[in-house]
Amino acid sequence: MNEWNNYMYQFYQIQQQHDQRIRELEEKISDLKQQIQDNKSSSIDKIEYHFDQLKIERLDGTLHIGLSPNELSNIDNLGIPIPEQAKTINPVNQKLIPPLHQFINERGPQMIQELSEKHKKPIDKQLERNMIHDMLGQIPDRVKFYEKEAFEKHQITEEQQLESYISDHVKKEIYHSLQRFMENKEDQKGESS
Repeated sequence: MNEWNNYMYQFYQIQQQHDQRIRELEEKISDLKQQIQDNKSSSIDKIEYHFDQLKIERLDGTLHIGLSPNELSNIDNLGIPIPEQAKTINPVNQKLIPPLHQFINERGPQMIQELSEKHKKPIDKQLERNMIHDMLGQIPDRVKFYEKEAFEKHQITEEQQLESYISDHVKKEIYHSLQRFMENKEDQKGESS
């Protein structure tokens, strides 16, 4: 009987803690709603541009800075001609990122396990997931790197050639990076799952 009373008392204490936490969260939600309402009514008085901080990575069309829509209608064309190669090169080729993510998600675990067996270095599932996650996060930068290399070193401007070059080099880099990781990985006991 005494154990039952202890259990009920503990249960009651936990319930009280949860009730208190719920009240705190409801207050925070209420405060956030109020802040949102307050922010909706705020207005922007002045926007300042600091051109030394302005970075434009891609420009399709015309960029007008400091002109109102009324002033725009009174001018013919302020456009600056963009060199043909600049139109062809996309700094971060969004077209390649999804298929490379798919490649890593589909082939990554298999490559990791094959290299793990080849080098007799066991990799547990958590480390495998971390490796896959890390590779996925690096894809945009690697695409940008190989895109720049394709243009600057090889003058590749044709879109299909460019995509093939970038994709092939990123995939090779993934494999070589995994291979180097396995070669340098220290044996760790009891990590396989």
